[in-house]
This record gives sequence, C-alpha cells and structure tokens, in this order.
Amino acid sequence: MEKSPVLPQIEFRGGIETYGQITAVRDLSLTVSRGEFLIILCPSGLGETTTLMRFAGFEAPTAGDILIAGRSVAAVPSYRRDQGIVFRSYALFPHLT
Repeated sequence: MEKSPVLPQIEFRGGIETYGQITAVRDLSLTVSRGEFLIILCPSGLGETTTLMRFAGFEAPTAGDILIAGRSVAAVPSYRRDQGIVFRSYALFPHLT
C-alpha cells in the first residue's frame, strides 16, 4: 500500500521581512509538520516577533509565502486564519508579578 505524502502544517517559503531599509528576516524557509512543536528561541531583535506577526496575519509579508495546511495565507486577514500568538510582555497581566 502506497502512502500519500504528508503536507506540512505550517510552511514559510523564502520569507523576507523589511521595515524600510532594515531587513528583520532574510530568506526564512521553515516547515512544521502536524504534531511537531516549534519553539523560536533567540536573542531579542532577531526577527522572532516579526515572523510570528506574519504567521498570525497581523502584518503582511514583504516577500515570500506562508502556507497553512498547504494553502497560502499571505493575503488572508488574521480574523480568517484561525491562528494567533501570545506576546511575552508582562503587559498582558500588569497586576501580576
């Protein structure tokens, strides 16, 4: 019995994210399969928030494509993606320490 190929659940293809003359992310190609758990861990200022903002649809990609379950979502607004992010800022719960 031949297995059908498994499509990646999330895929970034050649993502380039710029803010004017500043390049925040250069040539991001990343695949996350169903059931995998991805952590983006790096020093602040290296593009992790920019990447997540593009994934969630809060900002449009400068170049490249983002696919969810094999479907391009680069032009899909955030409220139609059924995705989201949680920021690491403590401002979400200012009453807690």
